[in-house]
Amino acid sequence: MNQEQLNVVLKQHKLWLDTKGEEGKRADLRYADLRNINLRYANLRGADLRDADLRGAELRGSDLTGANLEGADLEGVDLEGTGVYFFKGPCRRAIYNSKDDKLYIGCQVHSLDYWLENYVDIGKEHGYTDEDIEVYGNWIKSLKELT
Repeated sequence: MNQEQLNVVLKQHKLWLDTKGEEGKRADLRYADLRNINLRYANLRGADLRDADLRGAELRGSDLTGANLEGADLEGVDLEGTGVYFFKGPCRRAIYNSKDDKLYIGCQVHSLDYWLENYVDIGKEHGYTDEDIEVYGNWIKSLKELT
């Protein structure tokens, strides 16, 4: 997707947000190739970015509240000001959006507090090694300190 095509999608998304879904269209950017594209200060609230390739995209200051980032590739992305934290762990990626308190690890999405209380059980249930569980547990705890 080039910048011009993205601008059309963002314009429709803004209209969708402004009219509470009466007009426009929610941004559906699933599987989109958004590598190195400029999304600086974009309003992506509620956008669907599942499995989007955002490597190297400029996201600084974007509003990602309620955006679905499950499986999105955020490697090398500057997320300053977005409220989103990205961590590439031993076997799965983790993404935390502090604006809506959702932490995605693998296919699981829970609040940060829920993860803190249940990460060991969730990890064991989904086949994580003890070492992986410890790594993710430490990361979850450090996120809690940041927020």
